[in-house]
Amino acid sequence: MTSRRGSARGTLPAAARRRMWRRVLAETALAVAGSGGVCFLLYALLGLSIGGGGVGGVVMIVAPLATPLLVAPLAAYPFARANERIAALLAEVEATRRALADEVAEGIAVQRRLEELARRDPLTGLLNRRGFFERATAAAGKALAVTVVDVDNFKEVNDRFGHAAGDAVLNVIASSLRQLAGRADVARLGGDEFVVLAELDPSVLAAAGPGAPGAPDGRLSGLVVGLPDGTTRTVSCSTGRAVVPPGGSIDAALAAADVEMYEAKRARQEASAGAAPPAAGRVS
Repeated sequence: MTSRRGSARGTLPAAARRRMWRRVLAETALAVAGSGGVCFLLYALLGLSIGGGGVGGVVMIVAPLATPLLVAPLAAYPFARANERIAALLAEVEATRRALADEVAEGIAVQRRLEELARRDPLTGLLNRRGFFERATAAAGKALAVTVVDVDNFKEVNDRFGHAAGDAVLNVIASSLRQLAGRADVARLGGDEFVVLAELDPSVLAAAGPGAPGAPDGRLSGLVVGLPDGTTRTVSCSTGRAVVPPGGSIDAALAAADVEMYEAKRARQEASAGAAPPAAGRVS
């Protein structure tokens, strides 16, 4: 940009100089032709003869041609140079405008990417809590099915095998949920808690329940996860579901689905341990 500014205010580029001199020569030729034509026409109208020879005849021939040949370049040069400088300035303005437009477009694209990243969980790539509630708010006027998913015994995996193993488990669960949910939205709310949000056909709203669209049912049991140390571990998930009627509360639906999920988790632990029901409270 600096070089273009310098060329516009000082020495013109070679191409601009060539255009300038072509313009000067063209205007000079027109001036000579016009002057000569007008003078010779006047000679004819006035009955003046230029064929008699002598100094007068030479002057009558040379003056109409030599005068514009000398004067026209002096008059045309400043205008031709000014035109080229203006053209160079306009080109610089256009280049600057395009550069600014590109920078603005790039800035908008970066902002959109940052906004999208702000709605995504960095580990799994799923929607995060913010992204989930934005999608739920956008669909507030529709019937929705909410499925809460919680990994069974996740704390044991982290404590025994390390956080890298826990991350591997979360990524496998996230991948499975993506495949099972289809067009529904899948989010990781935090820790080992996931949620699936699916639009529900109003015609089946009254019958919605275990078979609600987007619900993974029992397909998240017995998932084999490869751990960083080369071993594998089988993990399962407990789920709970709730329906959000049009205009209903997503928070209330999440709370109801959470209760059902922890009841299912407790029942699974009781069946596995063959023990009496544990004390009320959240089960890891």
